Amino acid sequence: MMDTQQTLISQTIASQHSPRRIFLARHGQSASNCEGRIAGQMNPPLTEKGKRQALRLSTVLRDIRLTGIVTSALGRSIETAKPTAEQQGLTVCSLSGLNEVCFGVLEGRLRHQLDDESQNLLDQWTKDKTHFRIPHGENLIDVRRRATPDLLRVLRENSGETILIVGHRHTNLVMLSALLGWDLHCIKDIPIQSKYVYELHLGATPRIYTICLTGKARGRRLEGFLSGDAVMSSCTEHCL
Repeated sequence: MMDTQQTLISQTIASQHSPRRIFLARHGQSASNCEGRIAGQMNPPLTEKGKRQALRLSTVLRDIRLTGIVTSALGRSIETAKPTAEQQGLTVCSLSGLNEVCFGVLEGRLRHQLDDESQNLLDQWTKDKTHFRIPHGENLIDVRRRATPDLLRVLRENSGETILIVGHRHTNLVMLSALLGWDLHCIKDIPIQSKYVYELHLGATPRIYTICLTGKARGRRLEGFLSGDAVMSSCTEHCL
C-alpha cells in the first residue's frame, strides 16, 4: 500500500498537477513543548515565544505571494499559520490527516516523570519510530498512510501555485519523504525545528532550500536541507 501511495505522489508531481512551490514549516513552541510534555494529538496553545515565531514566519514570507495555506487540524498548527494568513488575506485549510503522530497511552505525560514501563515504551519508539507503536498510538508508517490522501488532495487542488503547509515534527518528516522521495527510515531521527521553514520546488528534479527564521541569519536562504542547530552563516547563503 505504501508503494502505491508513493507512486501516486510521484505521478502527481511528475504530471505537474501539483504546486510549483511548497513552504513547509513546523508550528511554533507550544505549552507542551515548554513543559516537556508529550503532546501528540493533544491541543496545547502556543506560548508567547510560539506566537513570536508565528509572526517571524509571516515576516519572512511577506514578499512571497502565497495562493494557499494548509495546516493540520490541531490548534498549535492553525495558530502558527494565522499571522501569515491574515497578512496575505488567505483562509487556512485545516486537514486532520496532517495531525502529529499519536503517542497513545503516553500522551499528556511529562517526559521527566515517566515510570520505568512508560520510559521503556518511549525508548522503544525512539529506537524504531518507523515500525514500533506505543499502545493505542502510531508509528511513522501509520502517519504516512493517513497523511498521504490529504497530501494528494493538497497537490491536486493547488496545481502550479505556491502554498504554505504548517505541520508538526513527525508529519513534516513524512511529507518531506513523500515529496522528495527520501527514505523515511533514514530521516526518522532528523530534528525538525520551528527556527527553519523549508522551500520545496517540485518537479522532475525536486529541490529544497532552507530559510532561517531567527537570529542574525533571519531571512537567509540556502540551497539544501539544514536541520538541528547548525549555524547558517557557515553555509553558502542567498538573501531572499
